[in-house]
Amino acid sequence: MALVLSPAGAAVRECTERCGAELRSSSPHFAFREAKGTAAWRCLPVLALGVLVGRRRNTKRLRSQCACILRAQPVEHETDVVLIGSGLGSLSCAAVLAAAGRRVTLCESHYRLGGACHTFTAEVGSVGEFHFESGPSLYSGLSLTESPSQLKHVLQIIGKEPEWIRYDRWNAFLPEGEVNVAVGYQEVVNKLLPKYGGADAIVQWQKLMKELKPMSDALYNAPPFGALRDDNWVAVTMGRFFRRVLPILGLPGGAARLSQPFEAFLDETGVTDDFVRNYLSLFSFLLQGLPSYGSPTSMMAYMMADLYRKGGTCLDYPKGGSEAIVQALIDGIEEQSPSAEILTKAHVDEILVENGRACGVRLSNGTIVRASEAVVSGADIGITQGLVKSQAPELEQFFQGLPGEHCPDFPAQWGVVNDWADLEAPRNVVLVSVPSLLDSGFAPEGFHSLHAYTPATEPWQDWQGLSRSSAEYKEKKKEAADFLYKAIERQVPDIRSRVVFEQVGTPLTHERFLRKPKGAYGWRVLAGSNLPGHSTPLPGLYICGDSTSPGIGVPSAAMSGHICANNILSVSEHWSLLDRIPDWHYELDM
Repeated sequence: MALVLSPAGAAVRECTERCGAELRSSSPHFAFREAKGTAAWRCLPVLALGVLVGRRRNTKRLRSQCACILRAQPVEHETDVVLIGSGLGSLSCAAVLAAAGRRVTLCESHYRLGGACHTFTAEVGSVGEFHFESGPSLYSGLSLTESPSQLKHVLQIIGKEPEWIRYDRWNAFLPEGEVNVAVGYQEVVNKLLPKYGGADAIVQWQKLMKELKPMSDALYNAPPFGALRDDNWVAVTMGRFFRRVLPILGLPGGAARLSQPFEAFLDETGVTDDFVRNYLSLFSFLLQGLPSYGSPTSMMAYMMADLYRKGGTCLDYPKGGSEAIVQALIDGIEEQSPSAEILTKAHVDEILVENGRACGVRLSNGTIVRASEAVVSGADIGITQGLVKSQAPELEQFFQGLPGEHCPDFPAQWGVVNDWADLEAPRNVVLVSVPSLLDSGFAPEGFHSLHAYTPATEPWQDWQGLSRSSAEYKEKKKEAADFLYKAIERQVPDIRSRVVFEQVGTPLTHERFLRKPKGAYGWRVLAGSNLPGHSTPLPGLYICGDSTSPGIGVPSAAMSGHICANNILSVSEHWSLLDRIPDWHYELDM
């Protein structure tokens, strides 16, 4: 048997002064193997688990596919736009700019591209090579040709995307019991509510969906977010979709009701059933990073539309893992802009400012990359602020306030909730993903890789100041791993006896490899609050990524990069790229 287990990091619970936001820290991961000659449980005859966190990854797989990835050399060069970081925000921004003909240079500190969205490998003795995810594992809307997905739109603009594996089931272990349902609404209504809800749970659910339907319909069929930009020309680029805008403008309560916390909407609608409220709060927490009291109603209305889309819905997984998404973006950048340079181990020490304008970056090895048009930072805004070493008083106020395979009995993903009282409590909620159940190339035959993590709820202060070589740090990693193992054991009771490889990551791992303050996963922003936009008061300096609007998560990061690129492009260039996004319209069964 083989096992790979890795708790990756912690969440910052400490409040900050930025927009009432709070840093959310990283999570743990796991990988496991299927064992031969052993009695099966569920529909996986034999499994072994390995724990993986913060492991250095072999870079040959990505480098061999993209000749433009280079190690930064101390030679000055010029480009149109230089981008800092290679997370989905920066990659999306670079892709859209490249599609418009811009020369782009992307500087990544790490030897791996993708930020939190990357895959890494580990060799386990004579067993073979395992692949592990270090970040996102749940994707949807990407296998559709006509899709409202923000990331899909970026991929369509560059004409590149991975092969998508579609699947339809997710599992969770809640205080009430196991919840194994198909993606969509039918099994929630027909299976979960009768089993765990109160006498009128179904009636309350249906009333809620009726109230949400106008919002869900309008938002799901809204203009592409790629039509947005931060200047007044947004009236032109959004205006081409005015027929899609009209239903939003006609919603009762307008923007105020869309932005109100979903918990308030539940109260208004008269939803009192404990299970319905808890289940939707968990749904909100997993997708937005905050329970119902902190998530906007608009986000939940959009997600409910996805569940109720006529013709059915599903989850998507990129064949080859999250790295395949990164590779598609890199391929698109290289194809659209042959002069593009994507640099690894290119740590940016300073954003250069001359004559009151951002004009390039200085790398730690002395290289200067000059940008004729713009500098885009996909780093955390706190890191970005520190990179502007020249006096830029206009920025001071801006930066302040800121089985062998997936099957119904053994889904590739599951979650564990130990207590409904506080979903954000440390070590309460755990998410588990087994990508090798979807893509067999992730592990040798007879084995599986597994990624288990907490959703950014680990207190930073518990890890702050620890030496990575200290006995105390190693002991705390063992404690974190034990907690994650207990969550995996809900689905795989004998997991510990099956492990052949284990690696554990912590908030310090995120701080080191992702250049995240306090090992953060992103900013905790309550409904009604906003993160900064993408244009700064310093001419030539733009920002994107999870510390800018609209926030954390794959769709939001891609959207931030896309909107950031739009701000650099002329209106005519922006308009032309929108022609590459297929139109869509979906009816809802709500």
